Amino acid sequence: MPLIPQVGRRRLRVRLALLAIAAFLWLGVLLHLFPVAWMASASLKPTREIFEQPFRLWPEEPTVASYRLLFTTVLTSGLNIDTTVFRFPLWVYLQNSVVIAALTVLLQIPVTAMAAYAVSKLHRPSRARWLFYFFIGTLMVPGQIAVVPRFLLLSHFPWPTSAVPDIPFTGLPFPSVSFIGTFWGVVLPAAFNAFNFLLFKGFFDTLPSDLIEAARIDGATELQTLRAVMLPLARPVVAVTTYFAFTAAWNDFLGPWIILMSEQSRWPISVVLYKLQYVLQGWQPSQGSLDPAMQQLVAAGVGYNALMALAVVESIPMFIAFLIFREQLMKGIQIHGLKG
Repeated sequence: MPLIPQVGRRRLRVRLALLAIAAFLWLGVLLHLFPVAWMASASLKPTREIFEQPFRLWPEEPTVASYRLLFTTVLTSGLNIDTTVFRFPLWVYLQNSVVIAALTVLLQIPVTAMAAYAVSKLHRPSRARWLFYFFIGTLMVPGQIAVVPRFLLLSHFPWPTSAVPDIPFTGLPFPSVSFIGTFWGVVLPAAFNAFNFLLFKGFFDTLPSDLIEAARIDGATELQTLRAVMLPLARPVVAVTTYFAFTAAWNDFLGPWIILMSEQSRWPISVVLYKLQYVLQGWQPSQGSLDPAMQQLVAAGVGYNALMALAVVESIPMFIAFLIFREQLMKGIQIHGLKG
């Protein structure tokens, strides 16, 4: 059904309003697409052409040298640079990103779905209300506030202190585990997501409780009911939350940077992008670089074009994930739109 009936569109005021809305929406589309177009264009330019004035979106001399560099020298052998950029082959960093994103999805979706199912269908309304407020309240806390407590907790789990306390009367510290420098240090804090919890609970609230009662009569446990009854019905929501969890884990920089700082062999591609940008940010093609690491990068052919090429490569898995979940994503959006 159209927003405005066909009869109403004959009025000049309505037509002007529709044109203004369409122009505003197209402007938003262009503002979102321009950075992507510039990134793809810069990856095909020689480094000197990126800084030339006047600006041209399409390269004057298109070249795939930056991609050839990534998929030959950097991808297969790595660059032996003393500063932490490309010390390992590129496929190692891509593999790390895949591992972190996959573990995050495999852990976050079941945990979040179980929490939403418990709050929606298992707890009494009074208790469920307070649990709902608690979970949603975590959305109001900026993530930067939890950086230091999270680091202390992961340094010697389960003690969120700067030092492990001693066992009384023994002088020995309590047992603890350090997740610093491991993939689990990045994945465990993402085991629960309040926004995805809100999506799951909103859908579970719309399902009749008779489905659960019928499953219980058949002898199903609560986990079996969730797995065999609720989640199949919530397939569009599972697709939406899976896509959100994957993209958030794939793009995450701050968590891996803090937890995996000392373990470059476990860095995801997002950290490599930051490190390469950090090395390149003080360099201009018309000037020499006093940084030995920068000299090695330039000698290997790495410049801003390679940085943009790396960003394009980093974006491809998210685009593929969208294509995989596209149909279910549209269904999930329609479900929540109609419910709202």
